[in-house]
Amino acid sequence: MTGAVLAIRPRALGDVVLVTPALRALKRGFPGSSLEVVTERRYAPLLEGLEFVDQVRAVDRTWRATAALIAALRRRGIERVVDFFGNPRTAAIAALCGARFSAGYALRGRSAAYRVQVPRALTFADGRREHASATHVRLAAAAGGVADGLDARVAVSSAAREAAAPLLAAARVADSGRTIGLVAAGTWPTKTWPLSHAAMLARRLLEAGHAVLAILGPGEERTGQDLIALAPGVTALPPCDVGVLAAVIERLAAVVGTDSGPRHLAAALGIPTFAWFGPTHPDTWNPPGDLHGFVRTELPCRACDRTRCPHWNCMPGLAPEDVSHRVLDHLARHGRTSALGTAARA
Repeated sequence: MTGAVLAIRPRALGDVVLVTPALRALKRGFPGSSLEVVTERRYAPLLEGLEFVDQVRAVDRTWRATAALIAALRRRGIERVVDFFGNPRTAAIAALCGARFSAGYALRGRSAAYRVQVPRALTFADGRREHASATHVRLAAAAGGVADGLDARVAVSSAAREAAAPLLAAARVADSGRTIGLVAAGTWPTKTWPLSHAAMLARRLLEAGHAVLAILGPGEERTGQDLIALAPGVTALPPCDVGVLAAVIERLAAVVGTDSGPRHLAAALGIPTFAWFGPTHPDTWNPPGDLHGFVRTELPCRACDRTRCPHWNCMPGLAPEDVSHRVLDHLARHGRTSALGTAARA
């Protein structure tokens, strides 16, 4: 095959990370074709440099930019397109890019966009749910890809690594290899632990001898300020792009906190993680393997996937003392600080 294979996943951070096993599957299925990926400009650094991605087409979130992209794709000559997102804009790209074959998720109003459709999510007979990366790999396989596991990968450039060092110095991180990244905020209010609870965990981590670095997203500066006020000794990572964020995270001992993009980024880099779950399901979102621990609410309405809730008590009900104990135990068994300490004593 000489025509290009196009994969579409514009956002968000964790989802772009979790689509990488599917991108790898597409490249294995069509090794003689160029694999090109459409994503938003901010996430392009995570994919540029991956050995199974030949080109990243960074696009802005406007219809004008989308129209220009479609025109460029039609000139390029796309053999097949796989839409791993499925909103109206990405469905339009898939339908209009000129590809002879298209695949996407079976979503309402998208039937005309894709030649092959697969269900968006699977729930098994025993109540288990499909992991998000497995969902993408299943779509890639339906498009002709060959699965190669579910481990996510991201690229970290030398320029990003060079930028990470002064950023950590600005955050007063003296030893990143003994520092825990803490994600206290979240895109969904319902899946975010109360800040007072996160602050108690931060204090327990500090008392145990860990340094704590607050990892903040755009617009979360106030959360960082309040966290530092409640847990003196915590420092905050200055604003940076996702490429530099990856370079920072790969130096840390672990990342704990809200189920979030930075946590998936850490998992893709082999960094131990721990998260708390309420409205989302760990079957879907917890990275596989012993390095990645979690605690979840016991309420019967858990895993509801609601972004708003009139009786929200799943996350407040996760007692900070209990979670702190679980996190510290997980770090003692799997954290890089534990390994460093063992090596130092040897």
